[in-house]
Amino acid sequence: MRLFFAPIAKLLYFFCIGLIPFSAVSQHSLHVHTAGDHPSIRAIDTAFHNGELSVDEAILQKVYAGLKPERLDARFMPEDDIIIKCLTPLMAAYSNQKEKLAPSTIHEINSILTEVQATSQQTQQHLSPSGNFLLIYDTEGVHAVPTEDSNGSGVPDYIEHAAFAADSSYRHQIETLGFRDFLQEEPYEIYFRNINSYGRTTSLGGTTTFITVHSTFQPNFPPNTHPEGDVIGALYATISHEIKHASQFATNRWQGDSGSFNWIEMDATLMEDVVFPNVNDYYNYIKSGFEGSNPNNRSIFGNPQNATPGAYWHVSWMIYFYEQFGGEFFADVWREFIEDRQLPMFDAMQRQLLPLDTSIEREHLKNHMWHMASGPEKAPADFGFRDRINYPNSSFSQSLAFTPDSLSSLFLQPMAATYVDVQPSNVNLGQPAIRVQSDVPGVLVGVLGYFRDGSTDFQLSSNPNTVSQIIQTTWSWSSLVDMSIAIVNTNREERAEYNLVVTSVLPEEDSISQNYPNPFNSSTNITFSLTENKNVRVDVHDSAGRKIQTLVNEPLNQGFHSIQFNGSGLASGVYFYRIITDQNVTTRKMVLLK
Repeated sequence: MRLFFAPIAKLLYFFCIGLIPFSAVSQHSLHVHTAGDHPSIRAIDTAFHNGELSVDEAILQKVYAGLKPERLDARFMPEDDIIIKCLTPLMAAYSNQKEKLAPSTIHEINSILTEVQATSQQTQQHLSPSGNFLLIYDTEGVHAVPTEDSNGSGVPDYIEHAAFAADSSYRHQIETLGFRDFLQEEPYEIYFRNINSYGRTTSLGGTTTFITVHSTFQPNFPPNTHPEGDVIGALYATISHEIKHASQFATNRWQGDSGSFNWIEMDATLMEDVVFPNVNDYYNYIKSGFEGSNPNNRSIFGNPQNATPGAYWHVSWMIYFYEQFGGEFFADVWREFIEDRQLPMFDAMQRQLLPLDTSIEREHLKNHMWHMASGPEKAPADFGFRDRINYPNSSFSQSLAFTPDSLSSLFLQPMAATYVDVQPSNVNLGQPAIRVQSDVPGVLVGVLGYFRDGSTDFQLSSNPNTVSQIIQTTWSWSSLVDMSIAIVNTNREERAEYNLVVTSVLPEEDSISQNYPNPFNSSTNITFSLTENKNVRVDVHDSAGRKIQTLVNEPLNQGFHSIQFNGSGLASGVYFYRIITDQNVTTRKMVLLK
């Protein structure tokens, strides 16, 4: 294709990851931390491991860190204020693990969680236009929302914006895309409070939840791109994010692999961009690192060697699937968890990809190809994310300045990748060939070529069941200005050691390879090589010998060539492709299987 431009330990782990915040690209004074870098969590964990805290005491202190920082033991009090993106993972961990805690601990945590539902003389209510959401807010005191009422309706603009966001998010996520409905007989409650997070979705043990949202999104929240300003953008992003958490709970009670911190946060962050694409709050996660770390060290762009899934900073991995397969794709994936809450997320996605004639392995490779081709330095005219030019430049950890060349004894974690930059300027003859040899199956490779005429082309290896991957490109070195290689470990469990070899090759004889994939559903690739320039015709025939289509009939240059046959309009069966030159005729069989 050519394109132009142990149970206790587990419990503590869950409560720890529930406090992972997001980071921001901003000149504001906001302080953000990962769970490992969060000063309160780090100090609590140290005290627990030193025997200074019981399990219940440690968990209570972690809850305080997230919900009641004023109650924290002085030993664990952070020096600076910390805003947390979303506390729903902590709510999910408590919902699924509280049977392991003492009744007194449960009572105290529940009392904290229900404080938000307390009313005062200043508490007011507003029903959203759809009647689906009851917004509960204060106009005075520490939890007061901004009181500006520009239309004289008697309802603060802030609350009317929130009602719009709730109705829009529900309409788009539930009614349009088909995620599971979470509404019951009474309107769903959304509370507005001056909290130390963007928001949270809480379940107290039944079949429903309620949402809490920050009452002002001021001061020092990160910026976004919403045309009405950062406050409205943050409000919209948070409500769409938390409504997705409500749907997740209705689907699988935040249980199993799909209920883990990484997946529920990636999923909810995706919905921010799907429902409100002009907010782009997720730029704050993919463009910057976290407090105490180097920029770009968590996103796929900044560090592809970090395995997916990865919560907020890997939301772009899910955006790939949304752009490739549409908004309904993940709704179909989440329906898999209604009957089987323990089904791994990758397995659920595989079930939805197979009818589309692809696989999680192939799409994970292509996903990394899109990431590799992002940012101002590498984004081509017509390949990759829609917003690729605004994404960060990807990190190339290896480079090859001369060909032939190789890299050896490199390692990849499961579901991680390495990007390699290749400079083609020193090679004039032959065509690029890429070989990757690994010690476990599942290491795939993709190559992206940037051409002098402004176009791009890419080729992929496709067989995750072998330890050797070979791509013989159909490009000439002289036509290339740049070349990028993604080596991707699609193995979900095993770390891989691999070697990479990049060479220049000219065919030594005319030959034709078996089409791949074979059998195929809809499309397959036919590759062949020529030792000299010659006229070539490639025809496809059915099992009765009738010619179905001529794929190419023209002079072709010496080298390796690949053409695609699309059989989407044909019935399943055996077909033949025939390559005809002045010297010989070669015929091979292929199987279309729908």
